[in-house]
Amino acid sequence: MLSASKISTKCTSRLRVFNNVRLQSTKAGSARDGIESSAKVSQSGSEREAESTRISDEDAQVLLDRLFRKNMPTWSLKSSLKPYSRNRTFANIQEKNKFEALDKKLLELQHQPVDFHYYLRNMSDLKSANQLPYKFGSNQLVSDDAKLKHFLRQIVWEFNAPIRYAFGYGSKVFGQGKNVDSSKSQVDMIFAVSYPDHWHSLNLHQYSDHYSWIRMLGSEAISKIGSWGAGVYFNPFVKMNFQKSENLRGQSSDFELKYGVTSVDNLIDDLTNWSTMYLSGRMQKPLAIVRDTPQISLLEQFNLVSALKLAVLMVGKPEFTEHELYRAITSMSYMGDPRIAMGGENPNKVENIVSAQFPYFRKLYLPLIQSYFTDTIQITSDINSAAEHQFKFADSSKVKAAFLSELPKSFRKKVLSKYVSKYEREFSKDLLSQNSLGRLPSVVSTAFKPVKAHQDLTFMELQDLAKTPATRLSEIPVEDWEYIPENSDFRTAEFVQRIADDEHLAENLKLSVKQTVSRPAMIQTCKGVLTAGISRSVQYALDKRRKYRSGKEHKQ
Repeated sequence: MLSASKISTKCTSRLRVFNNVRLQSTKAGSARDGIESSAKVSQSGSEREAESTRISDEDAQVLLDRLFRKNMPTWSLKSSLKPYSRNRTFANIQEKNKFEALDKKLLELQHQPVDFHYYLRNMSDLKSANQLPYKFGSNQLVSDDAKLKHFLRQIVWEFNAPIRYAFGYGSKVFGQGKNVDSSKSQVDMIFAVSYPDHWHSLNLHQYSDHYSWIRMLGSEAISKIGSWGAGVYFNPFVKMNFQKSENLRGQSSDFELKYGVTSVDNLIDDLTNWSTMYLSGRMQKPLAIVRDTPQISLLEQFNLVSALKLAVLMVGKPEFTEHELYRAITSMSYMGDPRIAMGGENPNKVENIVSAQFPYFRKLYLPLIQSYFTDTIQITSDINSAAEHQFKFADSSKVKAAFLSELPKSFRKKVLSKYVSKYEREFSKDLLSQNSLGRLPSVVSTAFKPVKAHQDLTFMELQDLAKTPATRLSEIPVEDWEYIPENSDFRTAEFVQRIADDEHLAENLKLSVKQTVSRPAMIQTCKGVLTAGISRSVQYALDKRRKYRSGKEHKQ
């Protein structure tokens, strides 16, 4: 059994390697905040040569850990005319002359994958973009249309109620091909807010005409209805009356806006767990992000990487094309969608989206394939070519099992539960899977003797503990089982490997997606009659039916 002192000593000695290296930079920028700037580093020839080599994953994690902790918000007492009050202050590495990074190789971290387990375990402490690698998530900023992004920002600025995260999506923003008439489409946007009840209360005072008759029930009822299904409240066919934007002030809008309001907590849950795949599914396709937060930026990257893993498993063959991959990703959010079954959507929608937005998909996913899947997905075509790429997947049992074990928690439970009876013997020996499904016997868990309690164990110590061959699972706190490294034997136990080799895996994965999507999507469709009103609902249904017929005619 490993002692706590040995684990701590190992982590401390590894951190000591970086103590003597410092980087002084005059300016650094954050692509997530739309700031275009660069870090100017003074280097000797030997330093430049050292930087040309890739940082090891272990060293990168040490750097990221220090970056995260160094830039956590601090509390200070600030005097004023009133009694002393606590004020939250943030270190700012993005501001000129205030960038004091931890190591000369920090800039390289923008090209390396991050360990999502680290951030998921410390999500409540992620408050500032400075805690993430330089230009983290720049692949998410796929749109080069500055005019469009400015217009979407102007829409957000018009709302007095605070919006923490916002993005535009859909045919009006990105287009769905020459066979789709987007001239009559609405501009689709999603707003994530801290407190939906309070937000709707403020918005009712400013824009009561955006709501149907349901506004008479008040903001609390609106928030409650919004929480049903996928947790999004939509106001469609809105005519914006611009007041704050000087170039648009007083003009009557010549477009219609459909905006959905959800809580930040609901969005975070869906990105983390794929509870409904309603929001996370939309965010697996190109977005025009106009307002961002570090937590959602991190979780969106996790969502995209997870979508790649699931898509590769659903494609179910060792070689596939770039188009096949993006089509598999796009199809996820429409599996089980009642609008497809009822003829309320264009039957060619998935194909139209992928074909029309192919360059955006490439910007979104190719950097992730090149950084997170270097050992598992090989690009067999010329990476510099504009032509469609070809991929080769290392589809061993171990790799597929690792992909399965890393899928978002709620979705993973659906997949694992389908195989419990089929592989009962293997399941009975897999404590990690039993715990995931809530089937870990209490008599077993009470007998565990962790090396350290969860609150006393750092992430770095957890990683060392999990990677040590002599470690038993019972020596790791149960609360930390979810954060065990993906290449650990604990994660790819025999039960998960049997599932990975199952001939019906792709079919069961698609079934799990349908089961995740269908109920929330159905509730969202039904409550649309309440939130939009009868006349707007009829108008929306007719528009969708028109697109369906147009798609059918084109297909024929």
